[in-house]
Amino acid sequence: MTDPAAHYARNRTWQAKLEFYLTRTESIIAIAGLVLLLGLSLAEISARNLFHTAIPGADILDRYLVLWISFFGAVLAVRERHIKIDAVAVWLPEAWRRKLERPIFIFSAVVCGGLFWAAARFWQQEWFYASAAEKWIAALGVIIPLSFFLLSFHFVLRFLIGPRSPKRPS
Repeated sequence: MTDPAAHYARNRTWQAKLEFYLTRTESIIAIAGLVLLLGLSLAEISARNLFHTAIPGADILDRYLVLWISFFGAVLAVRERHIKIDAVAVWLPEAWRRKLERPIFIFSAVVCGGLFWAAARFWQQEWFYASAAEKWIAALGVIIPLSFFLLSFHFVLRFLIGPRSPKRPS
């Protein structure tokens, strides 16, 4: 963990505090998903090799857990500056890049918002047409629209917070 001064500097506005706590919650969900995936996979392997049987629905749950971990990882990458739409900005001087950060964040938020809308409509249809026995599978699919919503929300927060300092606190 960082020292209290760095923690305070990072969370001085309500937007930064919201981003910090939202990211912490998303990290916990991603870690819990990874632990569950590893435990379920180990239990499935043990059941197949030792008892010649399988855990019902474990393979489907494993697939969706991989999606959950991947999408939450993408959401977390926004906070750490790993996901940006800046194909041209890499060749610009630092001053111009800092000026273009906010428009790039808004553009990214709009793109992710459109993907959220399409994914939400798709998921709603999947939920509506799923049989009663398969509703749990459809419920796990909510990660796709949820992640695009969270991506869009994080880009809007980054727009409101503004550009980060070029150097991270040590």
